[in-house]
Amino acid sequence: MVGRRFCGAVPYWIATTEDEIHFVDAILSAHDGLATVRREFKLQDGSAMYKVYVAEGMEEEFLEVMDRLKAHAQIGAVLRGGEDGPAQSA
Repeated sequence: MVGRRFCGAVPYWIATTEDEIHFVDAILSAHDGLATVRREFKLQDGSAMYKVYVAEGMEEEFLEVMDRLKAHAQIGAVLRGGEDGPAQSA
């Protein structure tokens, strides 16, 4: 599905490490229908930003899960973005 948007999904980008994205993926997979982690990433301000497709209508729950995960995993920014990368922070 490279280059194609998941129907009914909103792209988010998460600043984390390659090791941590596996943990994040496992947690998000346990929340059926919440989000799908992609292994593609972009470099932004020296951080690897991994793409996550969040189901429409589930953004609030996704952000709550990410806030809880930050206490247990090395996660930086969580930014809504587009297919090509995260939104530029203000």
